[in-house]
Amino acid sequence: MIKQTKGFTLIELMVAIIIFAIISVISYRAIASLVTTKQVLTKAENKWGGIARAINQISTNWSKAIPLAYRDENGVLMPAVMGKNKLISNFDAQLELTTSGMIGDEEYGTVSPRRIGFRFLNGTLYMVTWPFLNRVPFSQAQVEVLLENVDTFTVNFLYPDKKWRDSWPSDINSFTTLPPGLEIYIKMKSGEEITRRWAL
Repeated sequence: MIKQTKGFTLIELMVAIIIFAIISVISYRAIASLVTTKQVLTKAENKWGGIARAINQISTNWSKAIPLAYRDENGVLMPAVMGKNKLISNFDAQLELTTSGMIGDEEYGTVSPRRIGFRFLNGTLYMVTWPFLNRVPFSQAQVEVLLENVDTFTVNFLYPDKKWRDSWPSDINSFTTLPPGLEIYIKMKSGEEITRRWAL
């Protein structure tokens, strides 16, 4: 008597392969969707995190602004706060100010006031830090990238007449005067727009 062995028929194998293929396609699409979602979320987090860091740097330094003028490389007295639309030199900035130092701090010691600038050029917002308050010949500033993929960055200053203008100081007598208010506007290349205002 011949003993018969049980196995899969050709039709059963084909059905099993088709079911496996369908499950594989569904799984692949689910995994691909999860990867894409993670990439989108990471990109959004990086973008908004960068915006938050840039605004925080401007806010922090503006809160430390003091009415202390400085001298440039040629010994010329320059305003405590400077605002301009057009950049001239390599380390020029749309917004530049003197910030207070930490005098007698137990942890950091004594730090003198310094100059901080915020420079927008070719789609990137930079923070420029000078090593000393008064410039010396051949002194080099430290440049740090704050935010990339920026379409527009503008700075406006509140004047005593309550009007906003894109330059400061208002006149030669305002070299040691801080503007009553500061406004920044950032537009990203992806379309987001951010406006922040601070008052002294």
